[in-house]
Amino acid sequence: MQQAISNLDSTLRLSCYHRAMDPTSSNPGPRGDFRMTLTGDGRPGPIEERLGRRLLRLVDPESEEGLCLLSSRCVRFIGPGGTLLGYVHPSEAIESLREALEEKLEEAEGGGSEDCPAFREGLDRLETWSRKIGRA
Repeated sequence: MQQAISNLDSTLRLSCYHRAMDPTSSNPGPRGDFRMTLTGDGRPGPIEERLGRRLLRLVDPESEEGLCLLSSRCVRFIGPGGTLLGYVHPSEAIESLREALEEKLEEAEGGGSEDCPAFREGLDRLETWSRKIGRA
């Protein structure tokens, strides 16, 4: 009985609605498409499950389900300005945004821009989120 409950619990953790998700899949989810926006200031948005243009639900990326979805590569990442990063591992998406923020910071420092603190805060937020994802 305990084994059956344990199996059911692990199946529920990897499932979206009724069907269990294949954790090695890089394709959209069983009912909809999962996508997540990484903003230009380093903030991760919620994971959106969509069916076409219709929003079905939002998933917290730091929740157990959100971390499972992210690690299974079934979430399409969208970067600042609508840049499609694709179905990549979160560390790859974070690294891509980190490089863009570092480049903008260098440009801002060279031009004496007042945006430097905002870019540094964005890099700090990315680092914090990267550590949270890494612990999962």
